[in-house]
Amino acid sequence: MHLSRLGLAARGAVTGTACAAATVLLSSLASAGAAQASPGIPVAPPATGSTVEQAGGSAQTLGQNIAGQVDGSGIGPSVYTGAGTGPAKYVALGDSYAAVGRVMPGSWGGGPVACVRTDDAYPTVVARELGVAAFVNASCAGAVTDDFWAPGRTGAPPQFEALDADTDLVSLTMGGNDVGFAAVIVACALRPNFAPGFLPAVDAVSGGLARGFDATTGCSDVIDRQAAEALETLDSRMDSVYGEIARRSPDARVVTVGYLSAIPDEQTVRNSPDCAPLMAATEAERDKMRGFQGAINRLVRDSAERNGATVVIPDEPGHSMCSPAETRWVDLTGLPTASVPVHPTSAGHAHVAERVVAALAGA
Repeated sequence: MHLSRLGLAARGAVTGTACAAATVLLSSLASAGAAQASPGIPVAPPATGSTVEQAGGSAQTLGQNIAGQVDGSGIGPSVYTGAGTGPAKYVALGDSYAAVGRVMPGSWGGGPVACVRTDDAYPTVVARELGVAAFVNASCAGAVTDDFWAPGRTGAPPQFEALDADTDLVSLTMGGNDVGFAAVIVACALRPNFAPGFLPAVDAVSGGLARGFDATTGCSDVIDRQAAEALETLDSRMDSVYGEIARRSPDARVVTVGYLSAIPDEQTVRNSPDCAPLMAATEAERDKMRGFQGAINRLVRDSAERNGATVVIPDEPGHSMCSPAETRWVDLTGLPTASVPVHPTSAGHAHVAERVVAALAGA
C-alpha cells in the first residue's frame, strides 16, 4: 500500500535507487554507532519521488532505527539540533496524525520503526520553520493518552519523559486512537465491503487497528455506543494531560492540533471513485462518521481552551480523502499520495504546519 506508479522510462533509476538504498541499509545495520548523536533537523523531503541520494539517506536512517531498537539505544524520541533562532526546545507529542506523513524513500525519519516518524510530518516542518534550537519528536503511530505516562506498545518510552523545565514549546495531537477512530473505519468502511465468509480473515488482520473496540458489532454500535463512551472518558483524561505538561514544563507554550477532515459531505463522497469503499455503508452511517469526526475535534478544542492551550483545528473542507489526489490532505487508501491509509498526506502536514506557525505568531 506504500507503492508509487512509475513509468517504464524510470525503471533504470528505480533499480539504481533500490540498490543504493539496500547497500546503505545493510551497512547501517552493521555499524549503527556511526549515527550522529544529535543531528540537524531534517531538510524537507522531495515533493514527489526521491533521488538515489535521498533514498540512500532514508535507508540509512531506517537501518539505524532498526539497529537502535535491537540494542535499545534508539527506542526513545528523535532529537535534533536546529538553527537556534526560535524557541529553545520544542517537544512534539502525539499519535500518527503527528508522526506519519508520506511513507517513501527520502521521507523516513529517525526513531522506533513502529512509530513511523517521517520528515514531512507537521512537527518537523514546524521545527524547521521556527528555527528551534532543539527539537525532540516523541510522537508515535498508534499512541493513546496512556502512552504519555507509560511505555507504548511500540516499545517507545513514555512521551512525557521528553519534557523538562527547559521546554518552551509543546505541540500535541492526541485522542483519535483513544476514541476508536480506526475501529470506526474498520466497522464502517472496511468490513461492509466483504462477504460474510471473508470477515473472519478481515477481523484477524484488522483487530490490532481497532484495539480496545469491537468493530464486529457494526458501524452504528461502534460510533453510538463504544466511541461515545470513550469520548466521555477522554474529555476528563485530557485535563490530566495538560496538568502534567504544566508540571514538567511550566514555561512551555502548548499548541494543540486537531484532526484533518477525512469524511466530506455526502455529494462529494458519491462523486468520488476513490471513496467508493464508503458507499458500502448506509447514508445514515456516513452521517454518523461525519458526526464522529466533528465530535473528536470539539473535544480537542474544548479541553485545550479550558487548559489555556493554543488550538489549531485544521478541518477546512475541500481537502478530504474524497478530493482529487493533488488537493487531498487525507488519503483513504494511501496509494495516490504514498501515504498511510486514512492518514495525512505531505500536503496535509504542510497545511497543518502553516496553521501552527500562524497560530504561534498570533495570526
